[in-house]
Amino acid sequence: MGFVSIAKGALSELIREPLLFLPQLISTTLFIPPYLMLFQATAQLASNPYLASSLLPEETTALAIILVLTPPWIFLNSLYPELIRQRERTGRLQFKEAAKHVWKRYLKILAFYLLTLILTFAIGLPFILMMAFGLIFLLPLFALGLLLLVAAIFGLGILFYFTPSSIVIGNSGIIGTFKESAALSRQNFSFVFWLTLLSFAVLLLGFYAGGALQTLGVIGFIAGRYVGAILTVYLWVINPAAYLHLVNKRA
Repeated sequence: MGFVSIAKGALSELIREPLLFLPQLISTTLFIPPYLMLFQATAQLASNPYLASSLLPEETTALAIILVLTPPWIFLNSLYPELIRQRERTGRLQFKEAAKHVWKRYLKILAFYLLTLILTFAIGLPFILMMAFGLIFLLPLFALGLLLLVAAIFGLGILFYFTPSSIVIGNSGIIGTFKESAALSRQNFSFVFWLTLLSFAVLLLGFYAGGALQTLGVIGFIAGRYVGAILTVYLWVINPAAYLHLVNKRA
């Protein structure tokens, strides 16, 4: 089974099982209020920069709510690998059993996402600083920093593509999860390259759709969030499907 078969299979799975959209739609709904607060504050600030100090409490509150909601968001999205494994094993979705499975590993999953955030920031920081320096002093340096940042993110995306699934349904610890993903990616480079490229394309499409819709105001902003969520579900389905395919083939 190649890249095209996996991509088509994930889409067919979503058509057969629309309930797979549920976890992502729930998490998106939870985030609508704080993101809407930030959206409205940004719009007011753009029209009147002198409102910066008065809008600070509202922006701080919104960011605090986002921080509090991040662990539930991670929990909901971590259901997908187990739900896809259930579908392959039994042909059914069992949300309760998937939640139990994720809950047993939840601390490890949280630690994995925290470590991923730290590593991504540490790797991207030199390029971000290069972009900032270039923006102030030398514009070509900004372009070079941006290019290197995109290349680094894409490379990390290939190398650690399977980590979100491996940490949930694999048998390794946190470090072992990174090692397993790197090994699978090296052994199946072409396959994972196209999967990563597809992921970037879908994310860019969601970003573009959200940006286009938010020009319509509050309703457009909310609609854009849900369009992005629906597109993202496809990535949450194709990732574990590809992971299980390679693991089963290896076995």
